[in-house]
Amino acid sequence: MDPADEALLARLGDIADEIDPVPESTYQLARAAFALRSVDAELAELVDDSALHADALAGVRGGADLRLLSYQTADLDIELQVTRQHQGHSILGQLAGTVVREVGVETSAGVRTVAVDELGRFTVDGVPRGPFRLRLAGPAGTPVTTDWTTL
Repeated sequence: MDPADEALLARLGDIADEIDPVPESTYQLARAAFALRSVDAELAELVDDSALHADALAGVRGGADLRLLSYQTADLDIELQVTRQHQGHSILGQLAGTVVREVGVETSAGVRTVAVDELGRFTVDGVPRGPFRLRLAGPAGTPVTTDWTTL
């Protein structure tokens, strides 16, 4: 392609972005659709979220900075404690029901893989604000993913 044409197309793209930017929800839906490429993975369903019980924690000091999430499959329980920090969020996790060696934390910034200790615990810091999910190998190596959850 001619360099002048490339420059013109780049300028037109900048104008379109300025006048009619793509909504963030469109990007989130596109990421979720892309995630369907691993549709054969078992879904760990969100069964409890402390954010849904915000009124019950109204008198608890520091409750706004702490969130508890619970996910389940038939063979695996995933408990998360999410703490808001200056630079994103920190996740402290506990897995029960099967031996898992590592967990992938998937966000808009990509996937970070962390080790799981012999007791099923893991920690990941600096998780950005926005949607995230966990990816791991469940029983017999079956892929398991959690629901997308927004921090």
